[in-house]
Amino acid sequence: MMTDFFMVFYNSPHWVFIALGGMLLIAELLGTGGYGLWSGIAAIIVGLIACVLSLSWPILWILFAILTLVSAYLWWLWLKKQGKDKSAKGAINQPQQDLIGIKTVVTDAIINGSGRVKIKDGTWSARCDQDLNVGQRVEVIAVDGLILNVLPINHE
Repeated sequence: MMTDFFMVFYNSPHWVFIALGGMLLIAELLGTGGYGLWSGIAAIIVGLIACVLSLSWPILWILFAILTLVSAYLWWLWLKKQGKDKSAKGAINQPQQDLIGIKTVVTDAIINGSGRVKIKDGTWSARCDQDLNVGQRVEVIAVDGLILNVLPINHE
């Protein structure tokens, strides 16, 4: 009885890979960051190929491995291109570092090295080596805690 059950799967590799793909897609819902998605899709593709072509189990597993590696690599490249790969930034849990390079205006005059600048809908404390008037265009060059170091923009 039990051998009949296994023989059904042995003789129907397409169902094994389609089921594996389904399980990997369900696992993706638990938050695997896209890798479960692409492995699941690779398994379903192998299952569909197994429906059409009569390939041996080792060939199907090798095909699944290749498709999984290729799709995971392409997914990683896409994430890197989109700038969503957090490991590439090197500034984990420091979103202030994203402010470097922003051009903005002085909202409270920078006198004796201290003042405020506007970024989006708020203002930030700012430091500069020179005194700057309200409305002066500046660029953020560094972040020191919650204080932005800025330089005036002379020409734009």
